[in-house]
Amino acid sequence: MIDKKIKLLKILVVAGGWSDEREVSLMSGKNVFSCLEKNNFKVKFLDVKKNNIERILQYKPDIIFNSLHGEFGEDGGINSFAKKNNIAITHSGAISSALCFNKRLLKNYLKKKINILSPKEILNKEQIKFPVILKPNWGGSSKGIKFIKNKNELKKYINNHLNLIEEFVYGRELTVTVIENNNKIQALGVTEIEFYNKHYDYIAKYTKNKSLHFLPARISKLQYDIIMKISKKIFRICNCKGIARLDFIISNKTKKIYFLEINTHPGLTKISLAPEQADYKRISYLSLLKKIINSS
Repeated sequence: MIDKKIKLLKILVVAGGWSDEREVSLMSGKNVFSCLEKNNFKVKFLDVKKNNIERILQYKPDIIFNSLHGEFGEDGGINSFAKKNNIAITHSGAISSALCFNKRLLKNYLKKKINILSPKEILNKEQIKFPVILKPNWGGSSKGIKFIKNKNELKKYINNHLNLIEEFVYGRELTVTVIENNNKIQALGVTEIEFYNKHYDYIAKYTKNKSLHFLPARISKLQYDIIMKISKKIFRICNCKGIARLDFIISNKTKKIYFLEINTHPGLTKISLAPEQADYKRISYLSLLKKIINSS
């Protein structure tokens, strides 16, 4: 019955946008559109720009499939637009999206809710161990990440609320996709990511053969189970919907697990981690999209 109902819906896949993740968003959105069109869904595609947002209303969709990344797509902007116009939309709601998009806010929120480690934020440039890592406080696809090696470099960025400067944890990079369907939450698996650059950057993420994925991750069963469990817990606490991907690191030195961030709109390109983990659980790409649509 669910499949029949979804097939009757007018679906609008929105992608593109104006953030620095525009290119990835278009890849994700075109992949989603192509799959739904091939399987005879009532689907259209819109490359969203600042001057054509109102075109969403001209399409009169029953549901928006949100393939936007970054500003407006992941920060709750388009969710608010959809709600105002009584249009259903995939992925997490406006408040959850805004919370998870702001790394500092999210970490402070989770500290009050759950006992979990995250890399320490550097607020004072005295007595710190270099290198430290700089990230934009919001944004994804590993854009804007810098390694800071000395105090002179640090001066430029410290106390700028747009940046998050953290201790650098050397270790195994791990990621978990969590999906929600019919109010059931499922963690799909823990992938370990091995890469050749200093960190898992944009090139490593979206260029074929620039990183290796090990699924299941090469960690102990206990660590694997803990990360799966904590991922579902964070998903619930943040009131996420549909799908999200959570990133962790296990320190080489202490073997402790650190939570890094949650992505409420993970990539759905041909080489993205979420579809790969779904496939590992024998969930086809089409079935994954149906679950995301159904959850909305």
